[in-house]
Amino acid sequence: MFERALVGIFLFGLMVSVSGAESPRNLGTDRHVFIDRRMVDVLSNAELTVNPPDREELVLIADKPWESGGITSYGNVLWDPEAKEYKLYYVPVSWDAEPGYCTALATSKDGIHWEKPNLGQVEWNGSKENNIVVWAQREGTVAIDPSAPPEQRFALVSSAPEAGTQLFTSPDGIDFTLQEGQLSPHQSDSQISTFWDDRIGKWAHYFKVYEGEDGWHTDSKVEVSKSIPYPQEEPLGRSVARVVTEKLSDPWKEPFLCVMSRDSRDPERMDLYTNAAIKYDRAPETYLAFPTPYYHYNEPESRAYLNEPTLAIGGKRNDGVIETQLAVSRDGIDWTRYRTHYIPLHRYEDLELKVLHVYPGIVREGDELVQYFAGYTFTHGDTQVRYKNLGRKLGGVFRVVQRLDGFVSVDFDYEGGIVITDPFIFEGDTLTLNVNTSAAGEGRVEILKEDGSQNRGYTLEDCRIINGDYLDKVVTWGEGNSDVSKFAGKEIRLKFEFRGSKLYSFQFKKGEK
Repeated sequence: MFERALVGIFLFGLMVSVSGAESPRNLGTDRHVFIDRRMVDVLSNAELTVNPPDREELVLIADKPWESGGITSYGNVLWDPEAKEYKLYYVPVSWDAEPGYCTALATSKDGIHWEKPNLGQVEWNGSKENNIVVWAQREGTVAIDPSAPPEQRFALVSSAPEAGTQLFTSPDGIDFTLQEGQLSPHQSDSQISTFWDDRIGKWAHYFKVYEGEDGWHTDSKVEVSKSIPYPQEEPLGRSVARVVTEKLSDPWKEPFLCVMSRDSRDPERMDLYTNAAIKYDRAPETYLAFPTPYYHYNEPESRAYLNEPTLAIGGKRNDGVIETQLAVSRDGIDWTRYRTHYIPLHRYEDLELKVLHVYPGIVREGDELVQYFAGYTFTHGDTQVRYKNLGRKLGGVFRVVQRLDGFVSVDFDYEGGIVITDPFIFEGDTLTLNVNTSAAGEGRVEILKEDGSQNRGYTLEDCRIINGDYLDKVVTWGEGNSDVSKFAGKEIRLKFEFRGSKLYSFQFKKGEK
């Protein structure tokens, strides 16, 4: 990669960099989302802010005999275009059978009202009248593989104790068949997030690993390497590793790459549990993950909190609280993890939620994005969950709504702020913004030359004031001119001057002037 030579110039009192040998980024007509500092040269009186989802609803609870111990932290959601329905795969626990867990399916037409269909696939306590799709599997993700033959269109990548990581396939997402061989001898003891990465043309898998005294490993002691150095000398506890494969059936090659872990900004008693990593399909080179910081109680704290003097099974307490953060990446390897919460510990109606895990999978519904998370009223090591049939009192699966591109925004101060981009090249003839100025906010956009100088007719003074909440606001200058085609193929910068506003993304489009 070329080294970038930077020369500073002052533009209206702000220092902007002038690029040297490095070629400008070519956006084409791709959307740019402000998840990090990429393409941001100047950030003045503005900051990147994580935006939690809203409109929370409890949509699934444990109400079947094979769910007597509740619904666990692992599952995922997808839209099945052939069946025209949502499929939610989740892991219930039963204290009436061994090993007591399975992968089950709920379906929905609207993502709010869910059914647990009798599938007739797996026998439980002498009957197949249940919604179980795979027995004794608890840590997987179901994905649709468009390149697979029809009988293998659905794939479940999952791990279980003693079984390692395995591949199951299905024509319909209901009737799953175990494929021969192991993908890996490891068992992650946690959710595996699997998705197709179209940027590299491979399947990506993210899963939990540990750093112990004998190095990085999974629960089955598989060797793992680190992608970046960490300053701590002590073990880092639960962390996130990544492996990629050409096909879902390809064995996982070792050593795996550790891509996310606790660092010097985190408390020593915290580590990262699940990750729910995905590739965001509305913008290239955009990856999102929802890591779960697990704060560990020591034994006296755990006993006091639970009012339970005995130790957990195994002789030590593995107890604490878990919530969800947001991590972002441009390549799926190097991640920026925001330390503010994405979904915090909180109260929902009469339920005090103490453990929160986002399920992999984001579904678009009209102009909104929908996510699901598991939320529980007990801490990680609370043995009281062994009491049967608590149903809603245990929590369940929740639905939340996020704005399109809304995970992170540039938030401008109420009295005004400025963002100036790095130089880039685009295609198209109109500039559109995803922005919310609020009632009292406003903003303008300026198209600058690569060196930061102005273009006549496209200055801040020429720009029509933007005020309101828009997903696709066309920017205009002068007497309503939106045509920016004269700048296509040339190096430009954008200058955003807003006050009291949230800017989420921008995009140049063709044929909309």
